[in-house]
Amino acid sequence: MFVESAFITREFKEEQIPILENVTCLSVVNTGNTVVVINGISIAPTQIQVLIPPDGTYSRVQLEKEFIPPSNPFYNGDIFTKNEEEKIIVVKVIPQNKILLIYKKLI
Repeated sequence: MFVESAFITREFKEEQIPILENVTCLSVVNTGNTVVVINGISIAPTQIQVLIPPDGTYSRVQLEKEFIPPSNPFYNGDIFTKNEEEKIIVVKVIPQNKILLIYKKLI
């Protein structure tokens, strides 16, 4: 029996993560700048996590995700001053909730 498969690489924003069908292996790369929890596993920014190792099986995958807002006050865009004479220039960092899914799928 001949089975055809393909590796697929797609980046998703927070609201776009779909249900995946016939997945044989799945890795997640956090390409955003916030921590994401996928199916109970925390993934830090730039971290790669294997969620489904290639074991010869295939399945339907529904990812439950939660993006954790950073505790760094600069993410909120607050302006800080040490005193009246000294001012601290703050560059506002906007949280980006993105992940890259790398998976192999039966076609």
